[in-house]
Amino acid sequence: MRELSEALHLPRTAGRILDTLAQTRRTLRVDEIVERVRSSERSVRENLSLLVRRGILERKVFVTTNKKLAYVYSLKPVEDVLTAARRDLSLTLQKIEGVAKRLRRTTSS
Repeated sequence: MRELSEALHLPRTAGRILDTLAQTRRTLRVDEIVERVRSSERSVRENLSLLVRRGILERKVFVTTNKKLAYVYSLKPVEDVLTAARRDLSLTLQKIEGVAKRLRRTTSS
């Protein structure tokens, strides 16, 4: 997971979250992740949100014993992670191409 984190330029906490989920091979609640990665709850929540947006983690809702909604997180299958990485690379390339076009226009004027 460390290599994947580096390849995707993920923050350190996001990498530790991925390592933790890969090692446990099951879904974890936020409090369990906070305890295992030894980071603040705020940092963990921000990085979980990032990993879900990037298509690397799956988030499922459940009802606690106090009748409140909460989430558990797990790694998506490798194929889904590769698809998400390809999408990220494609978007980055599109942004670079857009900047290059604007630069060409301003330098040719």
